[in-house]
Amino acid sequence: METNDIIQDLQKYYPLFSEGYGTEYERFALNKFVVRTVEKYHISSVLEMPANGVMGIPGLKSMIFAKAGCDVTVSHPSREFLDDAKKMWDCFGFDAEFVQSPWTHSVFPDNSFDLVWNFCVYEHFDNPREVIREMLRVTRKNILLEIQNVHNIGLPIHHMYHVMRNEPWDHGDMHSMDLSNLNGVIAEFQAVLVETGATDMPPWPDINIGLKEMLSRKHKEEISRPTYEGCELRPLVRLKNRDTVISEIRNFKKPRCKDEIVYAMFRFWHYCLESTTPFVLKRYIAHHPYIIAGKYDR
Repeated sequence: METNDIIQDLQKYYPLFSEGYGTEYERFALNKFVVRTVEKYHISSVLEMPANGVMGIPGLKSMIFAKAGCDVTVSHPSREFLDDAKKMWDCFGFDAEFVQSPWTHSVFPDNSFDLVWNFCVYEHFDNPREVIREMLRVTRKNILLEIQNVHNIGLPIHHMYHVMRNEPWDHGDMHSMDLSNLNGVIAEFQAVLVETGATDMPPWPDINIGLKEMLSRKHKEEISRPTYEGCELRPLVRLKNRDTVISEIRNFKKPRCKDEIVYAMFRFWHYCLESTTPFVLKRYIAHHPYIIAGKYDR
């Protein structure tokens, strides 16, 4: 299946989640990057550890790996998280292993997967070095980490938003939201820095503030904010209409005209701008920098 077909086949369902265009484009850009990465580095088995539902439905980030033909394992310390994720995977018709495990001293043997990755959780750890050590232990090829971007032009606005609402900053350690921090840890473990870049460069800054979020939270239900191994993650989010969404996915026929137009705009923007913008500019515009590092020699 062609890359665009792989992505479009998943993208057509995303508006059913009512997550907003910001998260929809984030998924689109990530999916583009994942398919390229699978092909470029010959990835056949993937572990997402931990699989966090930052700005979206828990456990969906690795679905594109399954769509691209990889064997996928989704790991998280919370059984509740994994059960919710599995329900979504089941309704899409994809298979994955859902394994409850800590992210340091995990249950996985050495050299178990071609790729071990996570998305925007590194900056939340009290012990990020140990997380990377564990990822390197479990992979037999590469690790991939995507983080939030401390250099993004929208970050000061986002920070001020928290101050004005008298809300604590819950997006992680600023120092860890910098590729130089990641690169330093990678070098410390004598891993090979394979690739550096960034994804998710839409025509708006990364302020993470939706109109619905500002005016009402009725469309979402926040549940517990668990702490694992000293790391307090953002609240897991469960859509109140989850069962309705699952039913709509199963009975899905054709995207709405509006959604097809939005998807066409995503493709245009990504092809003409995001995919051609050099990293020196993406460093300040893109929402999620990433590193891919190769397995170190023991």
